[in-house]
Amino acid sequence: MPYNFTDSWLVKGEKFMSIAINTHFVPFKLDLQEKKPVRMDVEVVNRYLEPKKVRVEIIAGNQLGLNKTIAAKENFEIGLLSPGETKTIQLDVFPKNYSVKGEEKIGIIATEITIEQSGYAYPSKKFKKIVELQIK
Repeated sequence: MPYNFTDSWLVKGEKFMSIAINTHFVPFKLDLQEKKPVRMDVEVVNRYLEPKKVRVEIIAGNQLGLNKTIAAKENFEIGLLSPGETKTIQLDVFPKNYSVKGEEKIGIIATEITIEQSGYAYPSKKFKKIVELQIK
């Protein structure tokens, strides 16, 4: 459901615009005995009043791997997001062989890409979020 940009809490006289990052884990904890991955849903929301091109980078902690390749880092080209539009990225988080119980951090960086009329594209703003996944 798109945001209503006329709400006073969203447009407070000036600019309250950004790229929002929301995350969910299913199940909530990573169980080492079951060796099953945790599904991580990353929602990226455009809160600007104009369309924005967005790129997302997800960096796993030392004890975690992303998708079946157990890669420590994944890049996703979201593309152009309309105002209020939400895109969801789903990926699996696996434990590495030497994982131990505790909490492990996962970093998410959403980069806003500015495209000039000449066609040159460059990153203009970065929005960061760090989430913790519990390993039991």
